[in-house]
Amino acid sequence: MGAFLSSVGNFLNDLGPLIVLPIVITILGLILGLKGLNAFRSGLLTAIGFVGIFLTVDLLGGAMSDIGVAFASKTGIGLDIIDIGWPAASALAFGTPVGNLIIPLGILINIVLIFLGLTQTLNIDIWNFWHMAFIGAIVHFVTGSFALALYAAAISLVIALFLADWAAPLVRKHFNFPGLSIPHLQSAAYMLLAVPFAMIINRIPFLKKMRLDPDTTRKRLGILGEPIFLGLIIGLLLGALSGQTVKDTIMIGINVAAVMLLIPRMVSILMEGLTPVADAARKFMTKRANGREFYIGMDSAILIGNPSVIASGLLMVPIEIGLALLLAPLGNRTLPFIDLADGVFLTALLVPLVGGDVLLTVILGAIVMGIGLIFTTVLAPVVTQMVQTVGSIDIPAGYNIFTVMSDTSIPTSYGLYYIFRSPAVIAVILSLAVVVALYVLKKRFPLGEKILSDVTPKDDK
Repeated sequence: MGAFLSSVGNFLNDLGPLIVLPIVITILGLILGLKGLNAFRSGLLTAIGFVGIFLTVDLLGGAMSDIGVAFASKTGIGLDIIDIGWPAASALAFGTPVGNLIIPLGILINIVLIFLGLTQTLNIDIWNFWHMAFIGAIVHFVTGSFALALYAAAISLVIALFLADWAAPLVRKHFNFPGLSIPHLQSAAYMLLAVPFAMIINRIPFLKKMRLDPDTTRKRLGILGEPIFLGLIIGLLLGALSGQTVKDTIMIGINVAAVMLLIPRMVSILMEGLTPVADAARKFMTKRANGREFYIGMDSAILIGNPSVIASGLLMVPIEIGLALLLAPLGNRTLPFIDLADGVFLTALLVPLVGGDVLLTVILGAIVMGIGLIFTTVLAPVVTQMVQTVGSIDIPAGYNIFTVMSDTSIPTSYGLYYIFRSPAVIAVILSLAVVVALYVLKKRFPLGEKILSDVTPKDDK
């Protein structure tokens, strides 16, 4: 059985997300009652939308990488742990025995949980199963047990589904994405860490009066408040602050402006494909599950079209470098590097927690990442062992200790790392307790109702 699941996992991983996604959407559409060509159209449009999003994100990543390298080279002296980024981490994760099994196992677990009524999310974001595989790989290095590693990966997948269920009402309220949820573990885990701080920030009077969101900016500045001009201004400022040449600074400004314009349009194409499937899913569940609400789980990339998400994510680049230096006396040794361009995934689910306010999102992001940098430093020895064992990962020269900010800065990786350092029986009990606690949280204290119910979303889509 294990060999069969491994072969299935390898096959799906080799196909890649942009091939698997339209196939999965088409099959799902057919199961939900869409006609053949309509189901295929939905799958194809969804894939095209993601192609556009990823191309645009790559454009943003190129600009942000240049800025990040410049900031890091000027200010990163004394930080001896280097961030090797999510591309290396995903290669590490999918290159492990856990990575070979995580896709078919994850799909199976998801279906069982839906059948049992424990989750409302059908996660079709198969590519991002690597986040769970990465946690499994960490546990494997800690315990030496493949069984515990696979179990930890499964636990992290359940956590992602429960967090997606929890956040879905607030995502629908702010982004107007009915029928969708975000089981992307990176963004969801940041959100989990941020919620208690958001509850405090939203109640500070002078911060609430200092609203800085795209809607308010447009009203105050007119045409200069449009997303393309905001992108141009932010890009020019970041380029200038990082010491780029005049030519490079202008180019960065134009690229960021292009991203601000293009990503929402790519998201609209993606949503054109997903909307018929989401509508069919609701009708299907109404007939067969007593009207139980049902979500399609997607990559948090679909939220990047929101101007507040982009603007906040861009502003986090210099802030993360500053935090790394500021926290060095308190134990941080991590130099943010490759994953500096991942600021939009940090802010994706923070934005709705503060009603789309860019200033509050940045404050929240700084708190979350400040804690995350300590996490990355603690987990760096394990990541270094993984890199040295694999040996085929591209790593920056001049460093001997490595970390991955996208995944070691989140509380799930850090928490499960510490849990599985305990004896196996205790680790299993504690991890199950975490899952039960999250299930109770999402059922008893839903976001947008009992928690953060006073957050007013802004129409900045």
